[in-house]
Amino acid sequence: MKNLTLIILTFLGINMAEIVNSLDITYDFNKPSDRQLALSRGHYGTGPTAVAMARKEFGRDLSPAEALLIKHEGFTTMPYLDTKNIKTIGVGQVGSYYDPIDIKGGFEKAFSDKVASTKSQFGDVYDSVDDLKKGALLSLVYRGDTKSKKSGNAYKWVSKYKDAETNADETKMNDAFEEFWDNKEYKDLIADNPTSGVLARIRENSQILFGKTK
Repeated sequence: MKNLTLIILTFLGINMAEIVNSLDITYDFNKPSDRQLALSRGHYGTGPTAVAMARKEFGRDLSPAEALLIKHEGFTTMPYLDTKNIKTIGVGQVGSYYDPIDIKGGFEKAFSDKVASTKSQFGDVYDSVDDLKKGALLSLVYRGDTKSKKSGNAYKWVSKYKDAETNADETKMNDAFEEFWDNKEYKDLIADNPTSGVLARIRENSQILFGKTK
């Protein structure tokens, strides 16, 4: 229906993007009040609500990996400003993935590119694990939990996890688990903000990948 509407409007010489922009609804998610307003209007969802919103917006079911990522990232149907004041929509979609008219298309392109990035980091292991583990690896790559933000080098847990999965070695997997949690950001969250959504996301990914968490 959305595509048909766009075709009709285009035929009539009406720019759908101008209509969307004319609504002038761009939330500033740096403000808790704007985030709450978007939630109350049904323009923004987190957790299972975000997954349900995405299914409705996309008009299709989601893969386990897609559903886990959307559960962790949240979902919006209207633009918002992120922490860098960049217009964002859908599942954290910015830049070439930002398209208020075709949120689904932007997401699918972003998701495909992130899958490629995850495969490049985890190699054959990505293809060998089940769909939920694929989703956890993708979620970690999406948030930047596989590489140092300073050096750009992969964290040690990545190679250890690949080795443990390849060899089905429980001892090596436990070593990878300990390395995964030897992370200053994670330790600070546990100490200072144990109920944060970010920590809940990390813990869920840890549970999926290692069968346990901290």
